[in-house]
Amino acid sequence: KIRTHILCTGQVYYTLLQARELNNVRDVAISRVEQLHPFPWDLVRDHVEKYPNCEFVWAQEEPLNMGSWAHVEPRLRTVFNNTENHSGKAIRYAGRDPSGPVATGNHKQHVFEEWAFTSQALFGEARKPSDIVSGVPKWD
Repeated sequence: KIRTHILCTGQVYYTLLQARELNNVRDVAISRVEQLHPFPWDLVRDHVEKYPNCEFVWAQEEPLNMGSWAHVEPRLRTVFNNTENHSGKAIRYAGRDPSGPVATGNHKQHVFEEWAFTSQALFGEARKPSDIVSGVPKWD
């Protein structure tokens, strides 16, 4: 039973996949949307219909004002409105806050932001990990 379906693009997929496996999270599906333009309307629609009773999350490593969120959010809304199970559903954003630079320039801040958006995507809230195993956050 899938409660959350995370959509993303790029390397963040592997970050989320490793965290999901290490934390034994079995009720979260993670899907990569690699082609953003032209947007694969039919493929995404058919894929999201596989999970009729879940919440959707867009996860990206880039800050809110960068990355692909502004491009995919209205398209995903349109896809949802053209499905049997998800019409009217919103998609939640999990990523860094808006920022001028792409990266913080501070390693500790970067690590903090990475585990914050990873836990937001997987659990719906920013949580501090209890441990880091091979660079992957572990939550209790």
